[in-house]
Amino acid sequence: MSLKNLIGLGRRILRGKKESVTPEPIETTTIGGLPEISLNQLKTTKPNLPTVAEQSRALVAKEPKIQAPFLVTPMKNLRNTITGSKGNYDQSQIFGSSLYDRIAMKGDGSFTADEWADWLVDRGKRKFKLFGRDFEDGFVTARKFKYDTGKAKGTPHLMNKEMTVPIEELFDSNIAQFDRMGELTGGMLYAAKQAGIKLPGRVLADMAKENPVNRIAIRELGIPQQVVNKAENTLNTSIAKVADMERSLQRVVNVDPSMSRVDKLQALKDEGLYVSDMKKALKSLRDEMRALNSAIRDGNKSAVEDTQDRISILFKQIKSGLSTDKKIAINKMQGEIDDVVASIKNVAPPKYMSQEGYTFPGGQNYREAVIVLDESIPRNIKGGRRSNPHYDGKQYDNPLAHIRWDTRTTSDGKKAFLIHEIQSDTNQGISKFLRDRNAEPFNTSLRQNPYQNEKITQYLLKARKKLSDDVLSGKLNPGQMELNAKRIKDIDEVIKNQLKTPDAKYSQYGRVESDYGVTGVDYYPLLDRASQAKAALTYLTNLAAKEGVDYVAIAPVNLIKRGIDKSTTGKPNTKSYQEAYGYFRGNKTPGSKSPAVIPSLMKKIAKDFNTQAGPIKVSRSDPTKPYKRIEVENIDIYDGNKYKIVKHNDSASKKARGYELIPDNDLRLYTDVFSVKVSPNMINPQKIYKKEGGFISKYN
Repeated sequence: MSLKNLIGLGRRILRGKKESVTPEPIETTTIGGLPEISLNQLKTTKPNLPTVAEQSRALVAKEPKIQAPFLVTPMKNLRNTITGSKGNYDQSQIFGSSLYDRIAMKGDGSFTADEWADWLVDRGKRKFKLFGRDFEDGFVTARKFKYDTGKAKGTPHLMNKEMTVPIEELFDSNIAQFDRMGELTGGMLYAAKQAGIKLPGRVLADMAKENPVNRIAIRELGIPQQVVNKAENTLNTSIAKVADMERSLQRVVNVDPSMSRVDKLQALKDEGLYVSDMKKALKSLRDEMRALNSAIRDGNKSAVEDTQDRISILFKQIKSGLSTDKKIAINKMQGEIDDVVASIKNVAPPKYMSQEGYTFPGGQNYREAVIVLDESIPRNIKGGRRSNPHYDGKQYDNPLAHIRWDTRTTSDGKKAFLIHEIQSDTNQGISKFLRDRNAEPFNTSLRQNPYQNEKITQYLLKARKKLSDDVLSGKLNPGQMELNAKRIKDIDEVIKNQLKTPDAKYSQYGRVESDYGVTGVDYYPLLDRASQAKAALTYLTNLAAKEGVDYVAIAPVNLIKRGIDKSTTGKPNTKSYQEAYGYFRGNKTPGSKSPAVIPSLMKKIAKDFNTQAGPIKVSRSDPTKPYKRIEVENIDIYDGNKYKIVKHNDSASKKARGYELIPDNDLRLYTDVFSVKVSPNMINPQKIYKKEGGFISKYN
């Protein structure tokens, strides 16, 4: 109902006068068929139509129609799903929430929306002068707080550590949205404020737990480190047994000093044992076992399969000249190796191991991981499941980010994960879409959070009814009626946006396109680039703690081309890569002290876990293989800097043509990268957004 008509209605009710005329037929809006009287609807003499008062009462009393509650996947006991060689399984909790913790730290009882908002964020007004004139502006920022002794129980490394409540997590949980002035514009707190009710902590805590990021799944591609370790132990044991067989064979030859060597060999040949062939086969078997170990360590699945075929042939050849009891031992050894290879065959191989320009060759156990939201996202186009542009299969639908990394050796002999890339095509496209329209990412009608709306809508409907009842009571003055009418319109607009289902064409950015142009955008959590990177770092630091890896490092912008070379790209991508990856000191640009996104997150993680972040040296290739096939690539990038990338495309234990000897104490074996040192405490839950945190126990 228009403000003009609603005010007029109130005045007539207050005067107690009856309506003597009737309006034109009422038009309708799209809010579930909600009728609305327009400003241009004037009095008419048409008969048999309801009075304005009757129409107005119908307007304010009729609630917007809402669909059935959204069906969402429940929390999996606060665990995140990992997909590995044995399919999906729940991994020990790796993601936590400082938002949940902040809610739990609030005292018992129920609180108003503004009390909750002031507890969760910093907001207010700021006065400033510009050209000698006074101005006032609002602000809203993430709330900082510290864990006290009681709340840090079970996570002692968090004690007295400063945490934040990210605005993005409030949005993804659908708890609150704010405008630039710090006023509530959406989410549960907005609904509660409109309804004039207080909320207990349990309601908000449950919403924090039902944030869709707490249901993300991680799809691993590549060989898990525990498989690599098992393979190495099995193969090293087998190599030692084969060496014993060689020595045993030599002892057989030397057993009878009264016989000549020729006679001994002939006697063995008569028994079916050709010593020279056997020795050659045993030596070849040892070499192939080493090659298999190296292929597994490198994560080269095709090389693993080829080497296994050669090992099988050698086993068959060796068994042909052995007695039955010795064949049993060989069969056992072969079975153990076959089991190792079988466990690797069930692993999804990494897809981009050999992709030039986006990987740094020379590492061991190259792996990839895809972070996905494995469910149909309500209100999104394509049935709520967006296919992955990089990985085929439904298990990779709704990608939030993907990670590529391998394992390196540091200059002091420790192990480090080296990240080649962290990327999110889906959310990068959505971010660009919003930037192009100057839209606020966490306060815009173009991007609505579809989760938990059924809860919010119920509160909004209660608020709307109360406002409507007040309008019809005849007790409000014109100013109050106008205010109520505005609040009703605001509520209706929120409900309309919540119920809007896009009937649209699909695009590469996940945007909603109609025949009349772009009208909206799909929802995916973790929109902020830093949040995507933090989720990746959380996963990798947790994995490193479990696998006994000492560092997690990021390849600097000048170590991998990543499309920044002028000769290979038509547009300057340098700035975005610099801002994300930085240089080996963690700086955003050469000579700058401003940190890049990922190194900055590493510093925050190091601070929270009482460890260090900074440059380290990691191997360009396997330092145990001294012969290197070296390639030097000169890069000219858009910031005016030129770089020389030195790559070890292959390593060998023996001298070969085209390979250069680099001894194990030579610094040319290593390159500088930025890293965070892994703490054993990183096996504990870490916050998935920009800072670290973990679910405390108040509402669990």
